[in-house]
Amino acid sequence: MLDQWFAPEGLTTQTKHMDFREGGYWHYAMITPDNQKFWNRLDYKAISPIDSYTANDGFCDESGVVNPAMPSSAWEVIFTDQDARTLVTTVVQYASAEALQTAVDMGLEGGMASTLSRLDKLLPSLRYA
Repeated sequence: MLDQWFAPEGLTTQTKHMDFREGGYWHYAMITPDNQKFWNRLDYKAISPIDSYTANDGFCDESGVVNPAMPSSAWEVIFTDQDARTLVTTVVQYASAEALQTAVDMGLEGGMASTLSRLDKLLPSLRYA
């Protein structure tokens, strides 16, 4: 399902490896229309089924080796019941203000907003009667 929405508008996502468990990871590429691939790796640290997960995110190469010269981040994703809906809170932290600024300069804010907009468009098609 992530491949259907987890990329900014205009890009597609291709999962190479997915192992959603503590110690597992998601290795994927965001692909531009001209087939340029930007590889990422999300390593799952803790998973509390239904409630939350934490992970480390970093840019990597096609084989999954994280590039230490690129900004990486720690993610905490929390799912909270809110009436008949689920509120998803995502906290992304960088090791320094400089790393955060590099990510912002690379399009973090617009990219995340566009990605979540794609999820908003997908969700109604997944509802069951």
